[in-house]
Formats: sequence, structure tokens, C-alpha cells
Amino acid sequence: MFLKIVFFLVDKQYKGTGIASLASPCISALLVLLCLYTPASQGEVVSILSGDMTVLNQSGQLYHAGDEVFPATAAEIPSFITQLSTISHVDLLGGSYWYYVELRNESDITTWVMNPGGTLIENVDVRLYLENGTIEIFKTGYTADHDYMLHYGKNMSLPSGSSGKLLLRFESPYFASFPDFEWLSAADFKKRVAWENVLALTAFGALLTLALYNTLIFTSTRDKAYFYYSIYLVAYFLAWAFTFHLPAELFHFHNLQIHYIPFFLLPVLNTLFYVEFLDLKSRFPRLATLSQVNYWLPLLLLPSCFIAISYAHMLATLVISYWLVLALISSIASMRSGFRPARYFVLAFIALLIPGVMILPANVGLLPDLVRNSELFTLYGGTFDAILLALALADRIRILSSEKDQALQSMHKMLAITRTDHLTGIPNRHAFDQDFIQVIDQPPLKTSCAQRTLYLIDLDGMKRINDTYGHLRGDDLLRTFASYLSKIEVDGCKVYRIGGDEFTIIAHTTSEADINAAIILIEKRLDENGFDNVGISYGKANTHECKSANDMIGLADSRMYEYKTSHRLARTDDKQAVAIAATSR
Repeated sequence: MFLKIVFFLVDKQYKGTGIASLASPCISALLVLLCLYTPASQGEVVSILSGDMTVLNQSGQLYHAGDEVFPATAAEIPSFITQLSTISHVDLLGGSYWYYVELRNESDITTWVMNPGGTLIENVDVRLYLENGTIEIFKTGYTADHDYMLHYGKNMSLPSGSSGKLLLRFESPYFASFPDFEWLSAADFKKRVAWENVLALTAFGALLTLALYNTLIFTSTRDKAYFYYSIYLVAYFLAWAFTFHLPAELFHFHNLQIHYIPFFLLPVLNTLFYVEFLDLKSRFPRLATLSQVNYWLPLLLLPSCFIAISYAHMLATLVISYWLVLALISSIASMRSGFRPARYFVLAFIALLIPGVMILPANVGLLPDLVRNSELFTLYGGTFDAILLALALADRIRILSSEKDQALQSMHKMLAITRTDHLTGIPNRHAFDQDFIQVIDQPPLKTSCAQRTLYLIDLDGMKRINDTYGHLRGDDLLRTFASYLSKIEVDGCKVYRIGGDEFTIIAHTTSEADINAAIILIEKRLDENGFDNVGISYGKANTHECKSANDMIGLADSRMYEYKTSHRLARTDDKQAVAIAATSR
């Protein structure tokens, strides 16, 4: 009924968005499995034909446990179990139970492992009554020492061709799912434990590595998304470390009350992350509002770990289910809006949702576990989720870097525009002021090759061109002259238009002769291009002659006007000589 309600709400709320079409098959599959699930039939004797794993749940019988003690001999077992009340399954809210099954070893293997698992079990007492009257005894569970790391299994002996009566008493304040009782050869179990432990520890290492890496990124970027992501990974690591009993194995730390605290924190921390990363408040305010439930609901229910521990795992399952569905919806909405890193979010939450769809219903008793070792399966789903979220962050860095590069390019273009004269295309007065100050502010230049020379240049005849031929022709003159100046082939030579028909050059003092010759050549080329009677006046000053920039500019300016005056007189004399020659003819 619960799943049907969820299906109805999702379909109504997100009909036509594509989200309902994604959720519907998953919910429908769960409904089908729920309808098909019935408790396994009980057989009288389980025949062990090989060393492969045998799930004993398919036979045997469960009973409520009270103050009873184990029978002293196998002969007392029939009368013992007749006094017990039979049940079909354990209560996930916890309790004490007996489990009884008869085994017959029809294989050549004699050393076996009986492994209670599939969920946390606080205490398990096991007796195997053999035909020869001996009794195999061991204790396992959360509070016991383990022969196999991260596993409850213990070795037992059942000779080939003999039978045994297996009686278990187990208890726990809660069961995260229905327990499994496995029987397999010690050799096969040892190999399985090795592989499962390697996989689990690898996943734990990946989670811690990603957490550390993103913490380092946060310290340099101060981007809160990386901080939220790193502490989410730490919480995920702790949640599954307690599930796999790592603190109990490494530090003999046993405290069931704190086991589900990290699980309640997962929705809180991950929601802080995805709301920040997806910029949900501005992009999708409604989803951001719905996501607030992921803050207050888990924190409101977290005290159940201390005051109602039997209900903690079910309540955590509910808040985690809401979080996963809403996170997936938010990531799909962000992806469809064009936010490219959200595609990794979608894959990440699908990686969490797939094991969640298979595992979470078992946590509330709707279904049995659909896969063996569901804890490892879910741990790896979370690890893939962490890796995909890391890729989302990396993609975000790439996008931000690209945007930064584009911004820098735009800024450089704007700076270039502010330093460029729009008519002639050469640097303007602003560029000259900046560059000239740098030249003057340098330490005293002692060598001649390091000295600088400033040229101030003025076009003679510019006003006449404008008045006679118009300003467009005057603009052509400025562009032509600027083009010739910028093509002077002298190392370290920089030319600027500082206003009107005034130009300037900054060059090495050793290049004066080359620049002087170039200016004479440019004046001839202007005449050849139809700019008759246009002259070039210039004055220059060297850095060793002046104490300041103003002194240098003033000296060059006065020399330019001296040159202009003498040049104008020379032109006047030339014109008079030409006129006299023409008259004499």
C-alpha cells in the first residue's frame, strides 16, 4: 500500500516531466516482487551435497525465545521445541529468537562455516548436536570476537555421512533486514571473506581519499560545495564503517546507539551539497523549498537512536528514501535546464537509487533482501555515487575555468581597446602615459644601450589638408603616417598617437640614427602618396638629460618647436628660390 501511494504521488506531481516515467518501472517492479514474496517452505532435513553455500532459511523453523536454555543433549531437542511458539519471520523491531534445522552431510567435506548474516545481530549462540553425542558450541554476533574479519561466521565440524541438529539463539534490539543463516565449506568461506573484505576496504579508502581531496580544494577555493561534499563523504564512510563493524573490529568499540546517527546526517549533508552545487534556490525555488525537509526531518528523528533504537533503522530508511527521490528529481531538472555537470548528478543518484530500490524495502519489512551481502552492494553504490559526484565537481571546475578564461580574454580585449587609438590602430595617449612612466621609474640607466630617447612628432600642414580637402582626407593622412611609423624596423621602438596630429616614439638611444633616417623617408613617402607640402617636425630628449618625466617631455617639446621653426623657414626659402627661378625664365 505504501508503494502504491508513492507511485500515485510521483505520477501526479511530475506527470509529463519524464521523472514519473523513470520512477514508475522501479515502483512497479517492487509491487510485483512484494506480491510474489511468500515465506519459504519448511523442510525437515537439509542435505549438504557439496561445499557450496546453502541458505538454511529455506528449511528449519523459527521460534520466539524467552528464558529457555539450550537442551543438554540432542535427545532433549524434540521436547524442547514443542514448548516454543513458532513464527514465520523475525520482527525487524528486534527481539530474541530460536532457530532450529537438521543437517545431513552427504559430501566429503568435514570442516564447515555456519555464518549468520544479512543484518546486524547483537548476539548469536550456536549449538550443533552431532550423532556421536558431542556438541559444537560457539558465540558470534556484534558483541563477540570474530574468527573472520567483518563476518560473523565460525568454523564447525560435521563429519561426512553424519547428521547434526543445529540450534541457534539470536537476539538484537533491531534487525535491519531478515537474517540469513548460511552453511558452506570453510575453504570457500575463507576465499569469499578475503574478496569481500578487499572490496569493502577499497571502497572505504576511495571514500576517505575523495573526502581529503575535496577538503584540500575547499581550502584553496573556499567554495562551500566542496566542503559540504567532503563532510558528506565522511558521514557516508562512518555510516558504513559502523555497518561493517570496523570500530568493533579495530577498537573493540560496541555502541548500537550511534550506528544510525551518520545515516540520519546523510540527507542533511548531501542536501546542503546539491542545493549549493545545483544553485537550486535561484534555478528551482520550489525544489529548494521541498529540499528543506531533508534538513529538519532527519534531525527531528535522530534522537530515536537513543530513545527508540528499535525504530531508528526504519525511520532512517524513510528519510533516506525521501532524500534520494528528491535529489534525483532536482538533478534531472537541473540537467534539463542546461546545467551540464548535473548529468553526473543524475548518474550518481541512480547509482544510489538502484541498490536503494533493492535494499530499502527490506529495511522496513516489505521484501526480503534481493541480493546476498546487501551491505557491500549498497556500499559500492555509494562509492560510485561519490566518484560520479567528484566528476560533477571536476566538470564544474572545467566550466568555471573556461568562463574565467573567457572573462580574462574579454578583459584583455577591453584593456587593449582602452590603450588603442580608434582611428589609426596604434597605442593612444593612455598607453603612452602608462609605458612612459615605467621607463622613467626604472633604476638609473648607466649604459648607453640601456638609455631611452623620447621623440615628440608633429605633422606640419595637417590644418591645410583639412581645410582644402576635408577631414576625411586629413584622417587618411593620420592613418597613413601612423602606418609608416608603426613599421619602423628598430628593436624596442614603440609609437603612439597622443592627440590630433601629435605622435611620439619611445626607443633605445642607440637607435636614434635609424629613427631619424626613417622619419626623413616617411616624409618623402607622404609626398609620394599625394600629401603635398606635409612635413614632419620632431624633437627628442634622452633619459640621462632629465630628472623626471615632465622634464623629458618639456625638453623634447621645446626641441620639436625649434625644429618646426627652422624647418618652416627652410621650406619658405625653398619656395622663394623656386619662384625666382620661374620668374627669370
